[in-house]
Amino acid sequence: MSVGVVVVNWNSGGHLGRMLASLQEHPPAEPIDVVVVDNGSTDGSAEQAAAAHPWARLIRNPANRGLAAANNQGLAATAGPYVLIANPDVELAPGALDALVGCMERHDRAAVAVPRLVSPDGSPQTSAGELPTLAQALVGRRARGLWRDGWDHAEERPIGRGAEACYLVRRRAIEEVGPQDERYRLDWEGIDWTQRLTAAGWEVWLAPGAVVTHAGGASIAGARLRWVVESHRGMYRYFADRRPAALRPVLAAVIGLRALAKGAGVVAGLPLYRWAHDRSGR
Repeated sequence: MSVGVVVVNWNSGGHLGRMLASLQEHPPAEPIDVVVVDNGSTDGSAEQAAAAHPWARLIRNPANRGLAAANNQGLAATAGPYVLIANPDVELAPGALDALVGCMERHDRAAVAVPRLVSPDGSPQTSAGELPTLAQALVGRRARGLWRDGWDHAEERPIGRGAEACYLVRRRAIEEVGPQDERYRLDWEGIDWTQRLTAAGWEVWLAPGAVVTHAGGASIAGARLRWVVESHRGMYRYFADRRPAALRPVLAAVIGLRALAKGAGVVAGLPLYRWAHDRSGR
């Protein structure tokens, strides 16, 4: 059995090389097939990683196709019963991938297994949460019940959804519900996928034995305004697809106003977002 590993890169600097090095330094028990999908990076990160880690296959897109489309490229390029989808700004601890696979093997209906995330300083990040309601999405990170900030993340158990920095997916579940929706260019593709999977009777599990360090915001940091725009487009698509067409103009107006407010904050240099899910809920 081989495990596919898909890493989508866009101007992540040295993070991509460190992520690949963590796989090489802490190889799992099963063989891995690593595919890096580069979405038109211009910072040399793809070339540097390819030179240092030639065992990882590199797919180069001449332009940024969006995160969901690039994830799907990687999914199609790999085989095996499980696929790890990971940001370039994560590093896997020894045994992390084995622990994710073990969680899948113990739970037949697990479509997704999520690791326990920590910051580079070792402090915990929130890895588990719930699928958002519209009200929670509009409130954002501070919404009550959206993320399990007070939970110690020490128990292997099903959760509503996981943080999308790094997660293992069962290919059989992908074949049943389909790949990620490529209308989502950046953000909300994982929420949409999770909702479709759980609606089909699949489960999301937290695997606390898998520890992954997540720096956060490697690609987003240089394009925060773009992230605000694409994130709110994703939010609209997610809720519009699940509501009557007559409500969509109101939904678009409300989410559009939220995007304008967040965008103005980014332009003003306000610290509106924390790129990593720390437990403070800030």
